[in-house]
Amino acid sequence: MRKVMRLQAAGDKLMAAQWLLQLAREAPDHPEVLLWQGLRHTEAQDWPAAVANLARAAAARPAEPGLWCLLGHAQGRNSDGEAARASLRQALGCATTAGDWLKISIECDAQGFYEEALQAVQSHLRLEPQSVVGLLQRARCLKALGDAQAAAADCRALIDRDQEVARAWFALVDLKTVPLSTREVDALAQAAARPGLAAFDRVLLDFALGQALEGGGRHAEALATYQRANEAVRTGQPWDGAAFARHVDAVRTAFTAVPRAPTTQAAAQAATQSATQSVTQAATQAATQAASPPATHWATQGREVIFIVGLPRSGSTLVEQVLASHSQVEGASELPYLPQLIEAESRRRGKSFPAWAVAASADDWARMGREYLRMSAQWRTGKAISTDKLPDNWLYVGAIRAMLPGARVVDCRRDPLETCWSCYKQLFAPGLVGFSYDFQSLALHWQQCESLGDFWAAGHPQHVRIQRYESLVVDTEAQVRELLDFCGLPFEPACLASHTAQRAIRRPSALQVRQPMRQTSTPAARFGALLDPLRLALEKQNGAALL
Repeated sequence: MRKVMRLQAAGDKLMAAQWLLQLAREAPDHPEVLLWQGLRHTEAQDWPAAVANLARAAAARPAEPGLWCLLGHAQGRNSDGEAARASLRQALGCATTAGDWLKISIECDAQGFYEEALQAVQSHLRLEPQSVVGLLQRARCLKALGDAQAAAADCRALIDRDQEVARAWFALVDLKTVPLSTREVDALAQAAARPGLAAFDRVLLDFALGQALEGGGRHAEALATYQRANEAVRTGQPWDGAAFARHVDAVRTAFTAVPRAPTTQAAAQAATQSATQSVTQAATQAATQAASPPATHWATQGREVIFIVGLPRSGSTLVEQVLASHSQVEGASELPYLPQLIEAESRRRGKSFPAWAVAASADDWARMGREYLRMSAQWRTGKAISTDKLPDNWLYVGAIRAMLPGARVVDCRRDPLETCWSCYKQLFAPGLVGFSYDFQSLALHWQQCESLGDFWAAGHPQHVRIQRYESLVVDTEAQVRELLDFCGLPFEPACLASHTAQRAIRRPSALQVRQPMRQTSTPAARFGALLDPLRLALEKQNGAALL
């Protein structure tokens, strides 16, 4: 075992694996051997094998929180959220050190188990009350659970102590519902002006300062600060708009020819029958189907899923909050399963998406749909319906319709100027949303998204609904009734008070959607002529689309 450890530490993974195989033959039930096998499978992303080995190791050493945490991670990656949560709760039950508590909190946070994440970080901070990472982690958990003031207090404590100032200021301002005092805005400006700041710290402070200046009505200063921040990100994260437009055109062309109908007459008849079938009945039926269901069930496959798509900052979190307020719906937030399935199929076929889409048969699509339902089943253990709010799935609506013909898709739209301006002000996770850091690329991406969305809606009017943010906040009851009817759900008054729904939310607008709906605000309009370059970019793209 020591030989394996030395080889692994030296980077000789091949020889370490050979020694580990010998160990597995000689001591197949030894927990240390099982642990290292689990780690090797984890590194290879062979999640079923990792789970099998780590589960046996944890059973042999039930008092080791690190083992339970590793097992929970592998189970989560293996799309078994219920088992992952149980394992992480086991880790909570036997953890004793501050380091263990913090690792468990971070893993729970990553998997969306926010109550457990908060419990773990609270235990961490009881042992290490001055922990910088712990305070930042607790602020994240508190934001997700809707406690804005407590999250702000943790951020302000770090600022007062001059620790991780950039991240603390960014986290404080990113709460979006906690106003800064004049003194705090001045302090933030001073922090952003410090010489010798690390590049990423400067970006964090500039995005935070831009929002603070905007909140104080200092629009010209705010715009200049946002521009500086976006330029810094754009330099290290270029985005090829021409290549993206070609990709969108290829998707449109491919799904003009993709088969949309079942392969048998019986399945076609099922499509007609499904029009009168309730969502709950369809979901119950789907849950009891075998791995290869008969063709008669094909047309209703996916009735238990509602996809919410569109540009970031277009109101998608609000739409999910409305739906998640319904007694039959679980709000699952942004799930990675659909892109993962598309990528796996691309690897299997040796072609990138959408080049293989036309060659895929209806049976191929049905197989992928069943796999999606298996992967996402953890979100429907308590309720019949679940949402999937990954915004970029707007590219895959054709695939959704081919894989899950019973699913509904809500395409969220908001005024393009307001949407693009809101994206421009937001620092997204590294490597994501690369189009948002430049007015021209924002306009191009908006046009491509809306154009393809119109294509999907025209081709699938019974399954794709365009939901406009402005209509939802102005004429709430009528729009909510229409939305629920489109999703096959009966009206429930709770959906009109979605801000009171008790659920964790991990998005930039997590605290905003906890406030009552009100007449739509127009922050971009307040900048007046300062945003004319963005207006012109949008008009140019819109004009080009009409030609």
